Amino acid sequence: YAKIEKLKALINKKNAKTIIEVDGGVTDKNAAQLVKAGADVLVAGNFVFKAENPTQTISDLKKITSI
Repeated sequence: YAKIEKLKALINKKNAKTIIEVDGGVTDKNAAQLVKAGADVLVAGNFVFKAENPTQTISDLKKITSI
């Protein structure tokens, strides 16, 4: 999370239009904290596709990350 926060601060300081994407290890347990730290895009492939109900899992992640 610290790396994301530092990168987001640099992006803001430079007034850049760069987005931060986190690909790998994204779950319902860390998604909100990743977004709070500054991530713009989360890739939750394994978490979604290995879920019993992938559609519901995506919906749940969207709710979790709507901060």
